[in-house]
Amino acid sequence: MKSYDLLSLAYRNLWRRKGRTILTVLGVVIGTTAIVVMLSLGIGLVDSQKKQMEQWGSLNMIRVHQSYSFPGEPGEEQQRLLTDEAIEEIKAIEGVVAVSPAYEVSGEAKLGKKVGYIQLVGIDPAMMEMLEFKAAHGRLLTAGDKFNVVAGSWVINNLWDPNDTLDRWEEPPQGDPLELLNKRLSLTLMNARQQKRIYSLNVVGILSDDSMENANTVFGPLAEIKKMRAFVEQGGQGSPEIPVFPGVDVEVKEPPRSRQRQQQVDQYSFALVRTADVALTRSISQELRDRGFNAYSMADSLEGIEDVARQMQAVLGGIGAITLLVAAIGITNTMVMSIYERTREIAIMKVVGASFADIRTMFLAESSLIGIIGGIIGIGLSYLISYLLNTYIGAAIGAGMGGEGTVLQVSLIPPWLVFFAVAFSMAIGLISGLYPANRAIRLDPITAMRHG
Repeated sequence: MKSYDLLSLAYRNLWRRKGRTILTVLGVVIGTTAIVVMLSLGIGLVDSQKKQMEQWGSLNMIRVHQSYSFPGEPGEEQQRLLTDEAIEEIKAIEGVVAVSPAYEVSGEAKLGKKVGYIQLVGIDPAMMEMLEFKAAHGRLLTAGDKFNVVAGSWVINNLWDPNDTLDRWEEPPQGDPLELLNKRLSLTLMNARQQKRIYSLNVVGILSDDSMENANTVFGPLAEIKKMRAFVEQGGQGSPEIPVFPGVDVEVKEPPRSRQRQQQVDQYSFALVRTADVALTRSISQELRDRGFNAYSMADSLEGIEDVARQMQAVLGGIGAITLLVAAIGITNTMVMSIYERTREIAIMKVVGASFADIRTMFLAESSLIGIIGGIIGIGLSYLISYLLNTYIGAAIGAGMGGEGTVLQVSLIPPWLVFFAVAFSMAIGLISGLYPANRAIRLDPITAMRHG
């Protein structure tokens, strides 16, 4: 018999006993829905946590610091410093696509009447786009910048007018980041000798607030921030207050530095590392720690969440699998009952020349159709339940965590889960039909005609 004729016959046979077929399909629907919804809860948990983490930092980024040890401590000889040689070593690690060393200083800043303290970080301007920096307004740093800087979206909130009087319980108003754009920040740095230098910094860009990791930071060219850090770390001689303005080179004589002090200045504060993929971030972060560096990434925190999600999926998915197992027993029972009712039909098919393969295929097609139909309906029902969970439970949880209007996605059904569920339900139907199909082909035609 042709394959199309067998499928057509199998479909018509299913609906001879509509009530029994519907109840059997319903068992597969419930089992498929249970598995998909249970697994979607774990997937939704990981996805929502990823999105929340990405608001505070990219999952592709690693922040690397030198390891710290003290004289006389065991393992002091393994101390790793962030020097140029270390940066080149990090760049050579497979999976690393961008690296920038960084210097860090902080000092008092003034913007008109506003004053406050800012954190200033020097990085390689050529690496900003590669390190996922985005300018919401203005531009990022370029190679020719010297006293130009870009500011995070919250930096303006670190500056305030001392003459403003606010109630002690009153929350200060949020500043507009655009107040900084194309304005000059006056930065005062002081070293251990209480000597000062004043730098005039031009803000050429405001960073996007997609990631809050850099929202309170001002970024400048690496070479210039290194000079500022050298002054803060080692001090200097000359006038106690030296203004520094763009285009004006000020020579300040400093006392000879010891070899140890010079090495301290040449060491970077930290390094920013971007990986090719989130899946590589944790392994590269661990490799950096194995090499003696202190390394941290947001992806490290995700590991514990994924472990919890896997455990939850195993438990909940197991419950759904039990439901589907019960449905498989129902399919087997339906097909066995069908054999008893169709013994004469099976005998006639054998008499007229139908092969054992044709009869086996017909019964396997019937059981597979039950699995496919139940799986498809189960997927549709799963999407409905997922929508209701996100709309009501997700909204309630999100309102408690992030405020009114925030919706937490507690259930997520990715495309691969849809294909898995349909394939799994079809496989359950196919396996459930093996015993009835083999039983059907073992029927003796003469006996079947006599007792059918």
